[in-house]
Amino acid sequence: MVKFIIGLLILVIALLLAVLAVQKDPGFVLIKYADYSLETSLAFGIVAVVIAGLVIQLLLRLLMAIWRLPRTLRKRKEKRRIDKSRRLSNQGLIDLAEGRFAQAETSLLKLVQYADNPLLNYLAAARAAQLQGKYDQRDNYLKDAHEAKPEAVIAIGVTQGELQLASKQTERALATLTHLRTIMPKHDYILKLLVRVYLQLEEWTTLSELLPEVRKKKLFDEARMKDIELKAYVGLLDETALTDPDSLDKAWAKIPKDYHANTDLILYYIDVAQRNGQDMRALEQILVKSINQKWDAKAVEFYGGLEVEDASGQLAVAEKWLQEYGNSDVLLLALGRICIRLKLWGKAQSYLEASIGAKPTAQNCLELADLLTREELGQAEKAGQYYQQGLHLCLRAKC
Repeated sequence: MVKFIIGLLILVIALLLAVLAVQKDPGFVLIKYADYSLETSLAFGIVAVVIAGLVIQLLLRLLMAIWRLPRTLRKRKEKRRIDKSRRLSNQGLIDLAEGRFAQAETSLLKLVQYADNPLLNYLAAARAAQLQGKYDQRDNYLKDAHEAKPEAVIAIGVTQGELQLASKQTERALATLTHLRTIMPKHDYILKLLVRVYLQLEEWTTLSELLPEVRKKKLFDEARMKDIELKAYVGLLDETALTDPDSLDKAWAKIPKDYHANTDLILYYIDVAQRNGQDMRALEQILVKSINQKWDAKAVEFYGGLEVEDASGQLAVAEKWLQEYGNSDVLLLALGRICIRLKLWGKAQSYLEASIGAKPTAQNCLELADLLTREELGQAEKAGQYYQQGLHLCLRAKC
């Protein structure tokens, strides 16, 4: 409007200047056609030509506006729909966040064809459908998302894998994520989801193969990472013991060296290997090496109960620790148990009494009581005292 007024003012000024220019010599303009003629002053002729030009221009603009009217109306209607679609999309996301899943699904899909990015609407609608337990509908929305934007295969696939995993469709999640990993083998989040899938499926061998890469990329915090690794390696040992017991040593060798110093895993490996008839000498060496590197009461107690062929050598190793580490109740208990297997009754009694003296526990009291009831010692009355003490300690410890 401002441009029109400025243009009109310029035109009026130009006309006034033109009229003033011809005022001294008005001249004339003659227009003749056939038998008709029109004569007027030059000033009037200029004004008439300008007015006629303006009228023609206005008529042309009016005709063009009429010609463009249907397209203009369509554009305005489409713009209103786009604006409404944007409002519905925003409301749908708010409803999804606030837990109104049915309303969110409706809002996200209404006028979705006019959305700025239909892919996001379909993915959000899939989540809303999942949270209502509508898994088939969820899958349909994911198909619609793929049709809306086929190149977004990773975004769609990751969403699908997440939703399948959350709905306990673990096998389907595995198929989805395995396919995605072939497309994007270095995608961190896909790898992280695969770890969760393998944990749920207890696919320990495959999970164990992934863990070095997972640790390198630091996809989990350290505490969670250690928990996953320990579960995987324990599961690997169990799996191997069931399917191929002769390969237990190979399975142990596959476990990273850092975990060869993990007491819990070492004890579990030795226990599994022992139950599967593995060479006890090799297992004993693993445990002794571990204790020599890092003193651990649990490992020492386990060593005392380990039945090896050379019990005398076992006793010598434990007595060497006694010189190095002193009168530990756990070590003295282990020595007492080894002496019992060697039938060194008096020595066993001395070690067990020393263990109780260092720290009375239910284990050393009951072990000594059992020893004293043996025919070789025959101290039933004294054994009863230790049974009573052990039971009291057990009840206090809620064992």
